[in-house]
Amino acid sequence: MQIKSFKAPTLKEAMVNVKSELGVDAVILHTNKIKKGGILGFHAKEIVEVIAAIEDEPVVKEQKPAMDTGAASEAVLQAAAAARASRNSAPEPQPTGNFTPRNMVSQYQTAGTIEAISHAMAQNTPSPTFGEVLASVNRAQEQVESGESASGTLPQQLSDQPVVNEQVAPVQPAVDVNSGVEQPVVKEEPAESVSVAEEKLVSVESDAEQLSSAKETETASEDATDLDVKEQEILDLQNQLEEMKSMLVEMSRNKDEAGGIPNLQRAMEAQGISQHVLEDMISKLNGTEILAPQNSIKALKALEKYVRKAIRIANGITLYSDKPKIVALIGPTGVGKTTTLAKIAAKFVLEEGAKVALITADTYRISAVEQLKTYSDILGLPLEIVYNPQALQEAIEKHRDKQLILLDTAGRSQYNAYQMKELSELLNIDADIEKHLVMSATTKTSDGLELLDNFSLCKPDRVIFTKVDETKTHGIILNILHRRKAALSYLTNGQSVPDDIEPASIEKLAELLLR
Repeated sequence: MQIKSFKAPTLKEAMVNVKSELGVDAVILHTNKIKKGGILGFHAKEIVEVIAAIEDEPVVKEQKPAMDTGAASEAVLQAAAAARASRNSAPEPQPTGNFTPRNMVSQYQTAGTIEAISHAMAQNTPSPTFGEVLASVNRAQEQVESGESASGTLPQQLSDQPVVNEQVAPVQPAVDVNSGVEQPVVKEEPAESVSVAEEKLVSVESDAEQLSSAKETETASEDATDLDVKEQEILDLQNQLEEMKSMLVEMSRNKDEAGGIPNLQRAMEAQGISQHVLEDMISKLNGTEILAPQNSIKALKALEKYVRKAIRIANGITLYSDKPKIVALIGPTGVGKTTTLAKIAAKFVLEEGAKVALITADTYRISAVEQLKTYSDILGLPLEIVYNPQALQEAIEKHRDKQLILLDTAGRSQYNAYQMKELSELLNIDADIEKHLVMSATTKTSDGLELLDNFSLCKPDRVIFTKVDETKTHGIILNILHRRKAALSYLTNGQSVPDDIEPASIEKLAELLLR
């Protein structure tokens, strides 16, 4: 006999194809709806698959009208094998063994109508819901983080292949594709035999699946001994995970949030976080964290988790126990270096009782010297004015007995090569000088990256962001620190000395970005 698989957009078209190739005596063995194309079951096109058969030779009338339970089970198993083979290969005729299809069909009690076939086709597994996809992404994320093998970890509904019900459905009765009228079915076997046969079929298939699973486990165990294979499996899982997360983010754009509150991903977009950083955030957080509402504790904790992984936090200035800590503030004009230096000095004097000395090399602006002298008088701190590297060296040696020496420098344009060289030579007189680059939070990300690159000649160790109170978007902080891996030391949010300054922390930065 010949068995062929026919695929068409509708059942009617499939039946026409059956009639055309196999004739009106064809027997319908199986019908199914499958989805083809798309990503993870979404946006896939639904088509109808009909498996039909035609006898090469007429049925022998003397054949025994009924089969025992074992024969029925064997026949069904053969039909199942033939159906699966037709789905997994080109639609060519396949041998199915020595049995009479009409006798096999008679083992099943169905209505035998087109409506019954359509109803059976409608019972296929639906596409995964948004929640199911989200849960599966989270499980896959946990597997990647734990270093588990990728073999067999993805759920069936999240694979790149169409969702197909592999369990053999009851074989449908023969349908006259010419007239579309139900053909009578000769029930040659009692219903009890059919039930037993079906139970045996399920049992046999279950055993086969268990055997297959055992073999897969054994294979995975062997592969685990090969480091290269395991690494490739993990890499494949990571790639699939990234695709699923990207899909989740896209799905979230069309999903209404409760009360109109944006999720974490949208909140970061509103803060001006670059696409590069967003993609990195998505890769390091799971689906529920990415889609957590902006004002929720879950979103805050998720952002803290990411910040901890993505950037460095210096948490202010740490004093030495055996020598003075020398800190220089550098940066362009107008970012608030002198005011920031005064805030730091006041914090250490008033809150920690530290011995502090002030040095200024900003001799370009008379107002800068006068401003810093005012602060030094209020705090009772010594102030030194230097004009060259030699004078700076002498001032540092003079105050070796202090715990903290703060150096204010003149504003420099990152585009002026001469000024940058001059500043670099000034700071190179002592290798212990810790350089803090001061930047305004109102700066554009592109300008900030350029500024950090050009000031790299001076080898800044830390970054201070000022004027965070003068902008509603603070994405530049994360963008800059993520790209260049410089450590964040302070955030300033006003002109008040010494109040409007905070040592940087993961918690404070996360709160700032979620405002």
